[in-house]
Amino acid sequence: MASKDELGYFAFLLFSVIFGWIVGRLPAGAPRLWLSSGIGLLAILLFCGSSCLHTFFTIVVNALIVTKLRDCHKWSFAFCFGYLAFFRTAEHFGLPETTEFSNAVQLILTLKAVGVAFEINDTQLRRKGLSPFASSSPNFSPTNTYANVDPGFVNIIHYCLCFMGIMTGPYFKYKTFDDMINSDILNKMPREKLALQRMRILPFYCGLFLTLSAVFNISTLYDEIFYATTNAPYRFLVVMALFVWFRMKFYIAWVLAESACIAAGLGIYPAICKPKPGHGPTEPEKIPVEVDEETEYSFETIYNIDEYAVEFVPTVREALKSWNMTVQYWLAWHVYRRVPMKSIRTVVVMFVSAYWHGLHGGYYLSLLTVPLMLMAESWISRYDSFGAKFANWFLRMRAFEYMSVGFMCLTGARTWRYWSSLYFAGHIIAVVVFVAGQVYRKMTRAKRHAAVNNKAVNVEGATGKAHFE
Repeated sequence: MASKDELGYFAFLLFSVIFGWIVGRLPAGAPRLWLSSGIGLLAILLFCGSSCLHTFFTIVVNALIVTKLRDCHKWSFAFCFGYLAFFRTAEHFGLPETTEFSNAVQLILTLKAVGVAFEINDTQLRRKGLSPFASSSPNFSPTNTYANVDPGFVNIIHYCLCFMGIMTGPYFKYKTFDDMINSDILNKMPREKLALQRMRILPFYCGLFLTLSAVFNISTLYDEIFYATTNAPYRFLVVMALFVWFRMKFYIAWVLAESACIAAGLGIYPAICKPKPGHGPTEPEKIPVEVDEETEYSFETIYNIDEYAVEFVPTVREALKSWNMTVQYWLAWHVYRRVPMKSIRTVVVMFVSAYWHGLHGGYYLSLLTVPLMLMAESWISRYDSFGAKFANWFLRMRAFEYMSVGFMCLTGARTWRYWSSLYFAGHIIAVVVFVAGQVYRKMTRAKRHAAVNNKAVNVEGATGKAHFE
């Protein structure tokens, strides 16, 4: 059955939708600002207990770094990610062990705290006509003054405490938060309609989650009796079911979190400005000065999970891009594009993602397996036939189930125990597929070259014959 903590967590997310609706109906400015951070503060105190001191310390120190130091983005990144290590090992320093809720808060807080520092640094670079990237990057222009921000100490604290997404995401920039707080058109947006549309699939997710919770339990994977009394095919079937349960849990959380943002008007922009998850408007110059009933709105900015794509796209790469999309944006914008060596960017991002998730070995084993899966599918994904796409989708789903064990078992020892009980089939199949792909490409390359040469010879022969005649 679902635990009390899980039910309490979902209850808070459901109430967040109501709170979001209230925030959206308040006057712009201080009323929205203080209610958003006030509810967030109460949630932290209620769910995190004494661990809330870590949250408050991180917020205050980072706000000082951002407002007082040069190159604040570098110092903020070092402090926030360094503090994550201390936070997760607090019990070794004589402090109370942190809770699951406080860990969730600290994860999102780290992204927001570092993100606002990068926003400020990017603003300073734009004002100098410079770019933070070694090469040109989409959606960054020194002339794009729309994205410029200059928050003070207090406003940074309000941003970090905002209740929307505080324990589960989506990640949203300070600029997105500031737009919502100061918008004078929230009452013209179809916020309630969009939120209800987003939530209409929830009964299905909840029913499936509760059903699977009553039948399966992750702790099964921790029990040595499970391995002694079952065979490899059954063990994999159990993980297939647990991964469905795992996905439903996140679907419910993220849909509710998105709906809370939508109800408040956070991350809602006219569709014409082409907003993207995490980033916001990519063509802000097209934001209309006046809006009317015909204006089409998009909540793409806080769109965090594309469930259909996660379930049905054929490749690992596409599915990853559809999962936790605002965090994907954060990693792409603040890590991937700023690593100078392109050849190691994916590995660096996966390592940072694993570290951000936690110190458990299972995260690293799973996420550092992703590059292998990407290499394995690289040749199959080039073919557009239905059979190739179906085969790639089938293998991709099995790969996700295989890698999800690290997130469900957490520790490296448990993850290794499960994988070894399947004889590391996921890794072996990926290597075999990759090698087969390399061999197939070389064989077809040789055939293509031979065909080209034959064609050239035939053309040359025909030309010579015509000339002779």
